[in-house]
Amino acid sequence: MSNRIIEGYNLYQKGSVDVKHYEDDHIIFEVKKNDTESYIVSMIYGYWNCDCADYVYRNQRQPGSFYCKHLQAAQFKLLDILKNKEGEL
Repeated sequence: MSNRIIEGYNLYQKGSVDVKHYEDDHIIFEVKKNDTESYIVSMIYGYWNCDCADYVYRNQRQPGSFYCKHLQAAQFKLLDILKNKEGEL
């Protein structure tokens, strides 16, 4: 698990995470794998999902128990969004 957190952080640091849609309870991120491919990570009412094969396979075995590196990267991006939002208040 810790490797995925570090890999997710690295993706976030490289600027590989874009927000495609934002509402308080519904956020969609695009996490770039490379110049031509990306994954979609979503958070709806606190439930996270990623369309990468790693997440789909492991989440089917134990729903809600797995976080892939793309999901981790999106969570780092969300933390930035929330910090900036706090600063505006």
